[in-house]
Amino acid sequence: MAVLVPGQPAQLILDEEDVMEDPFQDRRAGLAPGEVPVMTYTQPGMPVTTIEVPAYADKKFYDGMMRLLSVTSGMVIFRFLGQTTWDKDIYMFTQEIYAELCEVVDTRPTYIINVARGDVRSLPMAFAALSDVSLAEPDTTFGFPEVRVGGLPACVTVAMRKRISDDNIRRLITDGKAIDAREAQRIGLVDFVGDVETELSRIIFKNCKPKVTNVMYRPDCERAWAQ
Repeated sequence: MAVLVPGQPAQLILDEEDVMEDPFQDRRAGLAPGEVPVMTYTQPGMPVTTIEVPAYADKKFYDGMMRLLSVTSGMVIFRFLGQTTWDKDIYMFTQEIYAELCEVVDTRPTYIINVARGDVRSLPMAFAALSDVSLAEPDTTFGFPEVRVGGLPACVTVAMRKRISDDNIRRLITDGKAIDAREAQRIGLVDFVGDVETELSRIIFKNCKPKVTNVMYRPDCERAWAQ
């Protein structure tokens, strides 16, 4: 039986049939009448890794990011730092990188949080598409303007199918028009629009706080209750 009180450790009471032998036989010495021996088990919280992605990152940066993602676990927070202009040479180079990014994220035991601010354009929309929780500030916009000059965000549109219907993907890559945060939330690309830092803090507190469980033995509890 387990009892959970908000803000307090969980209480787990083991029945005799749950264990092969008395787990507290060496812990009763020195206890006063009515006291119950307790073992405390602490489960570590989820580790947190934050990755800030600059607008113009070179191959060395992306190689380092891929190596980090290939070994990390737990919560990963992506913060894209903005994009100013579109460069066709960088665009072709980063297509392969984002394809690898999608593959690495799918194979790792991670919990992805994406924090979107400002104008999110082109391939970096993959961060929102791949995330388990997608956050955006109210003034955030999303779009693929490169389709107007012949760019095709192939790998990102495939990743976006995890969140968005094919009809909405076709609309985004057909006219190249940007959508605001509320529209992105409506079609499924964004989960939360508002104060992203407060929401991020709430998510971290919920998922990364160590879980403490006090374990007791039912025969000990019954003897204490009888006294």
